[in-house]
Amino acid sequence: MTKQKAADEVFCRSCGEAIKQASELCPNCGVRNDNYSRGGGTAGDVHDPSRYETSVSDTWWYGVAAGTGIWVLLVLAAAASSDLGAAGGLLVLIGWVGLPLSVYFDIQYVRANSEWDPNVGVWVVLSALWFVNIVAGAAYLYRRHQVLGEP
Repeated sequence: MTKQKAADEVFCRSCGEAIKQASELCPNCGVRNDNYSRGGGTAGDVHDPSRYETSVSDTWWYGVAAGTGIWVLLVLAAAASSDLGAAGGLLVLIGWVGLPLSVYFDIQYVRANSEWDPNVGVWVVLSALWFVNIVAGAAYLYRRHQVLGEP
């Protein structure tokens, strides 16, 4: 016989009994519910964009794309061992500040206009780490395209 649960229930990871998603502890065995969230919702809740208001433009993705492109250019220039001089230093500064800043502001727009709720800290840090930022920028733009259909 298979166990049954209601739509607002989950199975306890320890004893297997059906418990409410909003329960912090299983009433049967006392183990903490993995789906419990102190914020009042559950970890499985769908992101609600109507909770977010923003005046941020939808064009910050251009900065994400440009910042990622600048880093690709810098890596290629370094691989070719070409000396970019002061222009290279300026590009590093623009890429290192511009990419995380663009990601930060674009996340505000994405949160307010899609079901995706990107973690600001993770994406900003990843976009600030050298070499990782190229992959992070491309992954961010790809995910953004999946949820918004743009760029």
